[in-house]
Amino acid sequence: MRTVYGKLIALIFTLTIGLLLFLPMRYGQEDHLYAYPHTIRMRKGDTYTIKYVLDSDHAQAVSYAAVDDTVARVSRTGKITAIRPGATDIHLDAEGGAKTTVHVTVVGTPTTSLRLNTDRVTIEKGEVTGLSATFNEGADDTLLEWRSEDENVATVDPTGRVTAHRGGRTKVYAITPNGIRADADVLVHVSGDAMRLTPEALTVGTGSALKMGTIYFPDDATETVARWITSDPGLLTVDADGTIHAVGVGKPVLSAITHEGLATSAVINVEPAAANFDLSPSAATLERGDVLDLEARFLDAEGNPDAQAGGHYIEWQSSDPAVATVENGRVRAVKSGETVISASADGKTAECALKVQVLVHEVTLNETEMYLLKEDADKPIQLTATLRPADPDDPTVTWLTSNDLVANVDANGLVTMTGGYGTAVITARAASGAEARFTVSLVTQLPEPDAEPAEGDASDGDTPADAPAPTEAPEESFSFSDIGKSVEGEHSADELDYDGEKSATMGGTLEE
Repeated sequence: MRTVYGKLIALIFTLTIGLLLFLPMRYGQEDHLYAYPHTIRMRKGDTYTIKYVLDSDHAQAVSYAAVDDTVARVSRTGKITAIRPGATDIHLDAEGGAKTTVHVTVVGTPTTSLRLNTDRVTIEKGEVTGLSATFNEGADDTLLEWRSEDENVATVDPTGRVTAHRGGRTKVYAITPNGIRADADVLVHVSGDAMRLTPEALTVGTGSALKMGTIYFPDDATETVARWITSDPGLLTVDADGTIHAVGVGKPVLSAITHEGLATSAVINVEPAAANFDLSPSAATLERGDVLDLEARFLDAEGNPDAQAGGHYIEWQSSDPAVATVENGRVRAVKSGETVISASADGKTAECALKVQVLVHEVTLNETEMYLLKEDADKPIQLTATLRPADPDDPTVTWLTSNDLVANVDANGLVTMTGGYGTAVITARAASGAEARFTVSLVTQLPEPDAEPAEGDASDGDTPADAPAPTEAPEESFSFSDIGKSVEGEHSADELDYDGEKSATMGGTLEE
């Protein structure tokens, strides 16, 4: 028995020693699988065979699997075939457990051209029609966004169906994700039931030239004038675009006929022209939002008002309606800039040169009043000015101090105390004259809230034993002679502005 047990013990000992010797050799060694490249970009129909390296001490088989085989398939030998545009992963698994992944992106044939089935559509109000798009051959990315420039006239749905809402013109277009665009002009046709000429009840002087207009019923009718006719060319002529020329005194009849046969007529009253015509004022400056009524005057040969010509039609125009508009002589200032308002009558034109400006009406500061003790006097105070309106033509703010023996202020509104006891008023003044003020006082004792200043405060003239003699704060407005007395030997009068305030100017845009 001893022999058997001895042999068994010897065998176990031998195996244990072998394992102890073998395990350190394998400890920390793992199989690693590398595929290259990790990312593959393919076109539909392309093929590619995966390349890999297996870091192992023994040969192993590697298997392949595609996450989405509708995008790309992979064979047992690692050959990838691109099926359709999209993205998927190919997983590689070695028998020993090593794994890796290859990312595959399949791109289709890009869209390089786009056109619609027509570039012009005429449709009746209330009807629906469809547009279709054609791409370059083989294009896979056929996603489109449909838009209408004027949805009041016609709308278009995501499939290209166009619905007509009211008479007029719009442009409907399709656009691809990469920005390729194709469009079609859409005319929504509405027949007119009636029409009239504008201006109505027209009286003009000889020499007048005026382009006539038309108004249709219903108001979204798409009629256009085909012919203009005058009953007496010796009194009134008319151009193809509807511009009339008054050449003789009388009452000629002007007629207009549309392409669809709708017609209307009006009597034009032509009278003798005034000798002169002017506009008052001939120049003006307005603030944005203001209204000005201009006076147009007909004058006789002696320069007196011509009552007979007073009813003649006047045509008003602004050279830049974005700056100011005009209607029947009433001018409305829209934005900062310059424009010319013109009035034309009896073959004569008068003008008013108009400037529209934006001024600062209000300045506010982030601080209004502050009391400081001596130990806090070394801390600067940053003032910020807010202007209203926020977009003036000149946003410059000038900063001034009433007492530079107490406090100074720089061009950016930074207030620094200069050491003297007393009060200084800091003023922020806009170029328009609007201003705001900040009062700062260097005191020996802070005032109680909602109470009178404490007895012994520097403002009462008392000076503490450990403080320098206080400097009397000057009045807010004083004369140069007073300044010379109070700051003699330190500042000259020409360093100060007209009301005794030392100034610094800041340009640029202020914080809101």
